[in-house]
Amino acid sequence: MQLRLDRTSRVPLYRQLAEQLRRRILSGELPPGTRLPPERRLAATLGINRSTVVSAYRELAAAGLISGHVGRGTVVVDPAQRRESRAPAGGVPWPQLFAPLATALYDPALEDAMIAAARPDVISFATGQPAPECYPIATVRQLLDEALHREGARLLQYCPSEGYPPLREAIASWSQQAGIRCTAENVLVVSGSQQGLYLVARALVEPGDLVAVESPTYAGALQIFRAVGARLLPIPVDEFGMRVSLLERALEHRRPKLIYTLPTFQNPSGATLALDRRLHLLDLAARAGIPVVEDDPYRELWYDAPPPPPLAALDQAGTVISLTTVSKILFPGFRIGWIIAPWPVIRQLALVKQLVDLDTNPLMQWAIWAFLERRLLPPHLEELRRVHRERRDLLLASLAAEANGALHCRVPAGGLYLWCELADGIRARDLVPEAARQGVAIVPGESFFVDPAQGRSFVRLNFTYPAPAALVEGAKRLGRALSALREARALLAQASSPIV
Repeated sequence: MQLRLDRTSRVPLYRQLAEQLRRRILSGELPPGTRLPPERRLAATLGINRSTVVSAYRELAAAGLISGHVGRGTVVVDPAQRRESRAPAGGVPWPQLFAPLATALYDPALEDAMIAAARPDVISFATGQPAPECYPIATVRQLLDEALHREGARLLQYCPSEGYPPLREAIASWSQQAGIRCTAENVLVVSGSQQGLYLVARALVEPGDLVAVESPTYAGALQIFRAVGARLLPIPVDEFGMRVSLLERALEHRRPKLIYTLPTFQNPSGATLALDRRLHLLDLAARAGIPVVEDDPYRELWYDAPPPPPLAALDQAGTVISLTTVSKILFPGFRIGWIIAPWPVIRQLALVKQLVDLDTNPLMQWAIWAFLERRLLPPHLEELRRVHRERRDLLLASLAAEANGALHCRVPAGGLYLWCELADGIRARDLVPEAARQGVAIVPGESFFVDPAQGRSFVRLNFTYPAPAALVEGAKRLGRALSALREARALLAQASSPIV
């Protein structure tokens, strides 16, 4: 397949590559089922950056011309199954109009995991939700009945973009108990911390800006930063969280626009940033004048001992923007989170939020206010910690019995996930489809790294959402998938051995 790129052209290289491949697909030169070269190999052949190939492939995928699947690579789609890339006469050629950065939200590895998780016969370790059995549904029903009876007319109207005022006061009071110095004017209520992170990215990051992120880190954050055009500076994580000394070394030569971290029970690794590293990080940020975005949804989900204070509580220079949510401790469907930051930041973020949605659901905000104001949250958290701790230990024990040494899992002190390393050369991209065939959904490590290759031997498993019986059965199914891959590797090695 001859491909020629003109580096003197004003047309971006990825668009040149995508257009040449598109012509070959539509002409039949690349027939349905053709496997396109892996991104790294094609990049090396053409002498371009891998991200250029990734962007070209994403554009073709958005047009419905190719499809990427874990374990099968990237293949040309059959016309009968193809989403039409050209509009009928007089129509709009939608795929050709999509902004290139919109394709940054597409992660084929995560898509495969979510498709598998949606099957009714599959046990899902791929979700990020608390135990549904612990949802305080009866309490919320009573609260919502009360809210509608007392203040229904007001709570079914718009409220300030910054949030329902009594909730902002309650959040400030709750945060002060964790040592965070703030008032209601430092609080912005958002529709989940995912929206909060998007608002921060839109307000602070311009295309081409450098953002320091942990490696691995939350896949949704990587998608958001890529979508706004950021360049990413990965900083490795070990069992004590971000290796801040490596960040310090990087800051000698590069200046990121902001630093993004999940310092407590990190997603996906489960690591917690040690206190000395927290102080070191804040000192670096203050001296360099770089904002630190603290994504902190798991802080209350500790199972062995309370974690160190949040960065926002240790911050003396006003460098921290703190995000949190009730999605991991109450109801994911409420979509209520909040940002705590210096007032000028809150004011700017509120203006950006008005472009996204005018306000966040006032009725749900009232319910969260009642949970905080009436101290309904502490006993709920105690029960949640107990249930989650039991499920963590059950899944660890079940995997130890079923995985036969092929999976080494870090024991998290809190949060929702096990971060597991595969042994015997097994790759996550091979395990995901085999696990799906066995009836269990997992998330491959590739999705959590700036360079996906660094995650090829890791998988993330949620231990809170499945019921205990499902945890045990899911471990058995995962064990069968691992055994199948081991056997396949052994047969391959045997077949390739020289005959003596």
